[in-house]
Amino acid sequence: MERTRLAEARKQRHWTLEEAAERLECTIQSLHRWEKGIVTPHSYNIRKLCDVYGVSADDLGLEEKSFNVQDTENNAAKYLRSDLSMYLMFLTIAEYNTYWQVQDTLSKAIEEFPMDTGAEATQQRHKALQRLAMFPLLLKGQRPAEELVNVCAAGLTACGYLAISNHEDIQFAASMITTYLSLLQSITDSPKYQKAAAALIAQAFQLQSRVSYHLQGVLPAISFAEQAVNWARKSQNKIILIMAQRELLAAYEWTALQYRPQALHIAEETQHLMEAKQGPKPASMLQSWAYTGLAKYQALNRRKNEMELALERAEETFFSEQAEYVPIYIVHSHARLLRHKAISYAYLGDQTRALNIFGSIIDLKNSNFNALLPMAERTYLGVLSETMFSSLKVPREKKDKELSIALWKTVLEKATHLQSETYFNEASSAYQIIEGIWSGERDITEVRDLLVHW
Repeated sequence: MERTRLAEARKQRHWTLEEAAERLECTIQSLHRWEKGIVTPHSYNIRKLCDVYGVSADDLGLEEKSFNVQDTENNAAKYLRSDLSMYLMFLTIAEYNTYWQVQDTLSKAIEEFPMDTGAEATQQRHKALQRLAMFPLLLKGQRPAEELVNVCAAGLTACGYLAISNHEDIQFAASMITTYLSLLQSITDSPKYQKAAAALIAQAFQLQSRVSYHLQGVLPAISFAEQAVNWARKSQNKIILIMAQRELLAAYEWTALQYRPQALHIAEETQHLMEAKQGPKPASMLQSWAYTGLAKYQALNRRKNEMELALERAEETFFSEQAEYVPIYIVHSHARLLRHKAISYAYLGDQTRALNIFGSIIDLKNSNFNALLPMAERTYLGVLSETMFSSLKVPREKKDKELSIALWKTVLEKATHLQSETYFNEASSAYQIIEGIWSGERDITEVRDLLVHW
């Protein structure tokens, strides 16, 4: 049953789902599910809701008994919920109609796991994700196709979370995904499960493309993204194809001049898929992400009016407050929405406007360039890098050497810390531009020695 009082408490403060979720330190999807009555918040989350909204649990439609919701469960269920690893394994081997249900159920469990016990809970969550990612390794040998599909779907869910973590977790996720690919390809001839297997293979290659930017570089990322699209077409799944094509657009963007006409065609095809009445309607967040891809390629092809219309659609769908399930590796946030908007204007050649938009994401007046909006660490690095290039491309009279060098140093520092090959290469390219603009100047030559690969 929908919790109207909980939703009303947020709306009285004129907060969007994202704004409220940021204050509550939860995901947008979790807050949406609480408001819709799909799941009940854990006791810690209920206390947080009361603190943030300044009302009692009863005022929010969350009676005191919600604090002890597990009292109605048997002892075995209580134990499973207290051990996230066991609970995720238990959920993985349950019965489902589709692999999508497997992933949605696991994502809910991971997001709803109470994080009120500090470092211990964080460590338990991390170990649980690693164990879930390794679960498909237990299926070596002859296994039923349905079991392979569900367990690989679970493993991909875990890898989606690990892929947005640190360098070691990214490497671990990449190695696990390779294992899933061999398992899933072994059942692509199964009449009943070949489409599901193809869809999961598409997801696997999409994730591989994501992690390859940091582990290997742009060209492998493009190759993986192209394979994701090929398998998505075989799956005949509209949503999987939209996600894969948007990922390919992101990969092509790094070599935009080479793929510009081809990429615009893919972006327009993706738009047609989204807006077509046939098949399932994509989640609003996924639509917003796809429209940003369309906007950037319209900018590259000098279609300003169409670009601005696509950006409007991206904002409309982002703020529609329909928090349907989207895989965790589809990282789209307010910060990323503004980032794509800034990039679009940069592609048009309006670097001044791009810088102004970037300035609403990070604090350009502070030498630490503090984030003004919540975002993942790699998103922050991307924003820093793109802001750096815009600062170098503004008209000569507007160039700020001190700002550009400070941004360059921060990009290099963050890229080295994250061991990101792509952004280290971006820093190398940017230094060549800096040398060309302020050729021979002492403070430019002095920082050259900082450009050392790990």
